[in-house]
Amino acid sequence: MTPTSIKTFSKERMKMLCEILASSFHPVSRVSVTPTEPYIHRLPVELLQQIFLFVVNSAPDYPSIFSCGCDTISVNVASPPLVLTRVCHLWRVVAHSTAGVWSRIQIALPGEVTPFKPFLPHLLQCWLARSGNLPLTLRIVNNTPCCQRRCSRNPDYSWMTATNSRLLDILLSESKRWETVAMPPACNWNLNIDTPRLGALECDFLDLNKFYAPNISRLYINNHCYLVSLSRVRIPFYKDLRHLHLRDASVCALCSTVTHFPHLETIAVDEIYLFHGPGARSYSATLESMTLPLPFSHHCWQEFIDMFSLLHLPIFRKLTLVGTLKKREDDYLLAMLAAASFRIPVLDFQTDAPLRKVRMNRVESLLSLVGEVTFRGNALQIDQYRNFRRTEKLKLRFLR
Repeated sequence: MTPTSIKTFSKERMKMLCEILASSFHPVSRVSVTPTEPYIHRLPVELLQQIFLFVVNSAPDYPSIFSCGCDTISVNVASPPLVLTRVCHLWRVVAHSTAGVWSRIQIALPGEVTPFKPFLPHLLQCWLARSGNLPLTLRIVNNTPCCQRRCSRNPDYSWMTATNSRLLDILLSESKRWETVAMPPACNWNLNIDTPRLGALECDFLDLNKFYAPNISRLYINNHCYLVSLSRVRIPFYKDLRHLHLRDASVCALCSTVTHFPHLETIAVDEIYLFHGPGARSYSATLESMTLPLPFSHHCWQEFIDMFSLLHLPIFRKLTLVGTLKKREDDYLLAMLAAASFRIPVLDFQTDAPLRKVRMNRVESLLSLVGEVTFRGNALQIDQYRNFRRTEKLKLRFLR
């Protein structure tokens, strides 16, 4: 084949490929376009909807409807999904007809706003209406600077202003669709909320009894409760909890919590505080994972050692310790693991320290008590590390 024929053949192939691509992007939906429109407008509506859903759901935070400042509130049109409706008519039609795009929302409560424009609550109602009958994922925040200053000066200051109350009434009208909810601490709501579909909740300890949530499985208490035991929370439907996250807890509270929630699978605690009280043996046939901060003192380490000797967890799989283990704390950790009356298959360290600072001799001593040691979820390859160190030593000897 001559160069000229090759050149002609390539042009023909390229023309054919372009026709195939153009036909594959031909719309199959109700939205009509002309052949002269850009290729982005020839995407099938179903594909465009999936792109919109990916953009909204992959965002690091919830889609926010409002932007709040001190005594001001405005529509947040710079972020998805509202920004998608401002590109062109086609995108606006597709976005408005995609219910999943509007089923996640963050509401920033502004406190006292002057003036409060009536179209803002109407916009919230339209947002929720476009989500159809889908379950709702909500995050309610109250981070207006002026409100925080007032609360810090006056503990009795109520953030339930007329503006906030109006927005919350709109959200409460859809409470039976709430599936995941995160609320700010100390809401002080004097009401009961019917949330039959609620599966995950983040709230203040004092707000727990405001929710009727028979299907809840995840709970995060986001304030300092300083309780000896969570058994004081007499809410029957919380018995079905599978995952519990506490802002803080004592060792005694941990032990009693394991017993109090018979279906608990994971428990995580951000802070441990000391409480000198008698412990009791605790048993859980379902607990698989615990995430705990590294103890901060000799007395706290001793309470951890006592706790692990009292816990009996037959199907336990993973212990995660958050923080950087200091050199002098090695013996405490070994004593804690040795005191455990149950097997720990995986011990994971969540720390900001670089991997090169991990002492492998420490890891080897831990492997005598646990099945595997991981560092931020990655298994430490001791044999490879030994070979690397051995090679480095040989290189140094050769250079000398």
